[in-house]
Formats: sequence, C-alpha cells, structure tokens
Amino acid sequence: MSDERIHRFAHDAMACTWGIYVVGQDAAYAEQAARAAFDEIDRLDLELSRFIEHSDVARINTLAAGQWVQVGIDTIECLELAAKVHADTNGAFDVTAGSARSVSPAKPATGPHLLKLDRARRTVTVLADGLVVDLGAVGKGYAVGQAVSVLRDWSIGAGMVHSGQSTVYTFGSSPGETGWTVPIRNPLNPSASIGEVLLRDRALSGSGTLIHGRHILDPRTGRPASGPPGAWAVCPSAALSDAISTAFMVMSVAEVEEYCRCHTETTAMLWLERTPGVFELVRFGAEVELRTTNSES
Repeated sequence: MSDERIHRFAHDAMACTWGIYVVGQDAAYAEQAARAAFDEIDRLDLELSRFIEHSDVARINTLAAGQWVQVGIDTIECLELAAKVHADTNGAFDVTAGSARSVSPAKPATGPHLLKLDRARRTVTVLADGLVVDLGAVGKGYAVGQAVSVLRDWSIGAGMVHSGQSTVYTFGSSPGETGWTVPIRNPLNPSASIGEVLLRDRALSGSGTLIHGRHILDPRTGRPASGPPGAWAVCPSAALSDAISTAFMVMSVAEVEEYCRCHTETTAMLWLERTPGVFELVRFGAEVELRTTNSES
C-alpha cells in the first residue's frame, strides 16, 4: 500500500501497535482524524483492561458475590456481546474462563450467567466469589469499531483500522480497488502469508498458536483445545469477529460449520492439517473474495 493518496498513522496501545489508513484527505486533516481515533482507543484501554488499576474491569474483578459496581456503556456492551457469543458457541467463548484458576477445580465459578448486567443503570453485579473477567478477546475488536466510528464522524469515507495482528476493519475502498486486500498471516511463521482476502465494510480477526501458544484451553472443559493452529472470522462487527475467531480456535470443524450455517453473515477460515506438515486454508459460511496458498509449516 504505497499509494500517496493513503495516509498512514501508527500508535501503541493495548500492548500492540495500531495502524490507521485514511484515503483521499488533506494530510493534516487525516492526521487530526487519526489522532482523535487513537484517543478513543486509549480511553477504552483505561476502561476495559483488567491490568489497569481502577478500570471498569479491574473494579469488577475486586467484587465478592452479591456486590455491584457502576461501569461505562462500553464495558456493558462488551459484556453483552461476550454473553451472546458464549451462548451462540455453546460455551466456546467465555470472558470469565480465567476464574477457574482462582477457585476449586472441581467447581469452577465461570460463565457470563454469573454477571448480572443492568444496561439502564449501567451496573454489573457479580454472583460468585473469585470471578475474573478478561475482555482481551473482545476489547481490541470493540476498540477497532469505535475508532472507525470516530473516523466516520470526521467524514472519512474510506480507510482501515487494525489492532496489530489481531483485528482489522476496512471501510470504503483503497484507491483503484473495490475494497482492501488484507493478507492472512501464517499462524506458525510470522514472515509468511497463506492467503489474502478482499474486505469492504467488514472486519477480519485471527487467532493462532503463534500469538497464544499451544496451551489454549477450551473453556467448556478446562483442557487444552484440539483445534487448528489458526482460525479467522470475517464479520460485520470488529468486536464480533474478535470474539468469534477466538471461539473458532477451540470449536470442532463441525461446530464451526454449524455456527456459520446459523449466522449467515459470518465467514470462517480454518488452517487445517490435511496430511502431516501440509496445511490448507478452508472457508465456511458467507462468501468472501479469498486467494489462498497451501503451505507446509
């Protein structure tokens, strides 16, 4: 993407380097818009990170059973989405899965049903001791979506926002194209690509063993997942694609196919080992323009 009509900006937040591309604007105006979007990302980090003292999530994690705290609408929306994805994936996605480490393994207190959300009052009530909320698998995607909203508020008609290597959302088109061509990184080799997808007004998120290691746990069982080394989701929402790509890492191929059958706007891509050491990128669900390169690890 060396076109001079594309202005590029970078910013460190949420433990990664974010990128914003803006098309067809005055350079100074594009920079102002990008800085406003980065400010929104920083604001959300202060609310959603469990590692920042006094963030919404950190305050939730100090609560005992029956206690409640008032939080921002962004935290409520992330928790609502997390609960929906948990239900839609039969528990394959759970932002409270880390709680199992702090209680008896025989009776782990996990699951979104242990968080009572009141959108009107913007409160979260914890229904079990030892509950630990971690929005790491949805918060970056949510922030991508909010940053895009800021750019649109600045009348940016075409651009791209990405949160490091995990989630990207494109809107409008890059110059001379019908969308944005986004590479799909090899989950086991960061310097290689195994394909590319054409996106427009859609989000792509990926999860893989390169980032998360081979110790990913299935929140439904607490045991190591047996899923593929890489999984991607294309969705209308960046927050949803972020969460769903994480769930795909622990779901079986049949479960992923069924999810896409029931959620027709979602595309799933799995990097499946067809023969020892030989992988193939396989797509399920909604059509996308996808070019693939079969690869050995």
